[in-house]
Amino acid sequence: MLARFHAFFSTPARQAAGWAGLGILGVLFAVLGLWLLTDDGSNTLATSNGATSTATATRNVTNTPTFTPSPTPSPSPSPTETPTPSPTTRPQQGGSGGGGAAAPTPVPPTPTQPPIAAGGPYCPNISAGTQPPNSVIGVFTIGGSDAPAGSVVSLAFDGVVGPTRASTAAGGYRVDYGAAGSECANRVGASIAVVYAGVLYPTGHTVGDSPGGPVVFALAAP
Repeated sequence: MLARFHAFFSTPARQAAGWAGLGILGVLFAVLGLWLLTDDGSNTLATSNGATSTATATRNVTNTPTFTPSPTPSPSPSPTETPTPSPTTRPQQGGSGGGGAAAPTPVPPTPTQPPIAAGGPYCPNISAGTQPPNSVIGVFTIGGSDAPAGSVVSLAFDGVVGPTRASTAAGGYRVDYGAAGSECANRVGASIAVVYAGVLYPTGHTVGDSPGGPVVFALAAP
């Protein structure tokens, strides 16, 4: 048997034909196997009057619904609490029981110097002949310009108006006065002020603080 098989394939042409036959046979077996694997039992084989059998395969495809996830709702912001003002508690005054805080000790007001009261009315210098008068003199301007001649200027002692005199030249003034006893406004130590148009301008001097010389004060009225 093997001798005949070897004798049949002894030539190259017969060997090529044999290999080709084996390849075709292998392809047929592969197609048959594929058909058997894909057969789902729904093929219908119909043979009538020598007709060729026709296999009809029907495959039902069922559409699978697609699931769409619903969007997740965004969390709403929580409301912000409005702070409630807390009432302020006053400290309790200390009582007889001693349970509360002690009340602060009141601070006594700082004493102020009482205003200097005039010793009396202005007393003119009676002994003018034996005692030279004192004088208050200075530059006199109104609104930044020289005051005209004839402007009336007075002196006040501790607020009491005394001698009055009209200026004799533009841009200056002079008023004389004399010191008196303690019963008078123009006593020694009384403050001196120049008065113009009802307004007092303190000179910063007192009666008797410039012996032998006048009090110099620049009067600048608005």
